[in-house]
Amino acid sequence: MMGKAVLRPRKARIEEKREKKRRKRNAQLATVTVAAAVTASSIGLGGKEANASAGKYVVEKGDTLYRISKDYDLTVQQLKEMNELVSDKIFPGQELDVPTEFHTTESFLQHAAIYTVVPGDTLWSIADRYSVPVSELKRINHLSSNMVLIHQRLIIMEDIAVQSAKIVGAADNFTIEFQSGSRHFALKVPYGTAQEYQRLAGKTVIVTHKNGAVVNIQK
Repeated sequence: MMGKAVLRPRKARIEEKREKKRRKRNAQLATVTVAAAVTASSIGLGGKEANASAGKYVVEKGDTLYRISKDYDLTVQQLKEMNELVSDKIFPGQELDVPTEFHTTESFLQHAAIYTVVPGDTLWSIADRYSVPVSELKRINHLSSNMVLIHQRLIIMEDIAVQSAKIVGAADNFTIEFQSGSRHFALKVPYGTAQEYQRLAGKTVIVTHKNGAVVNIQK
């Protein structure tokens, strides 16, 4: 009849709900995997492959160890041992180690990079520098407050550019000039850090940047 809702079988509705949760979990895991891959690259692994055996899963309301273990092809006991759990109780927001593998590739570097907080940084100034909403920066990095600490590492997502370039020198207190081939370009850096880059003038580095601002460099 026209206008009458067609109800799908209960089993199909349940399966669809589970599939949505699986996709969400995979998205969460992918973010962690990308961040870890870029971190490995940023501390000197360069183009080498890096492998990891564990990622993170954030427990959601209604989750059980049994359900999570099935999603990752584990037994409940294996999941408990990985996380040193003495009971089957878990709670929303709890982080669990889960198995995964990744490789550092150029495709990862197009999606995420790691920024290290320097003196004078605030969550707002970092978000503004890279044109990322503060709420998004907090969500990606699982931050519960607006406070950041010196040397803290933050994931910066999307529109990441990576290229080899020579540092020409500091143009002013918050701008560094680079040269790639015959092309010169300038990138923003946190205020007060320009002299650190000036000391590297003449050196060729791998510079990772977003929104006209340096995220990190590899010497």
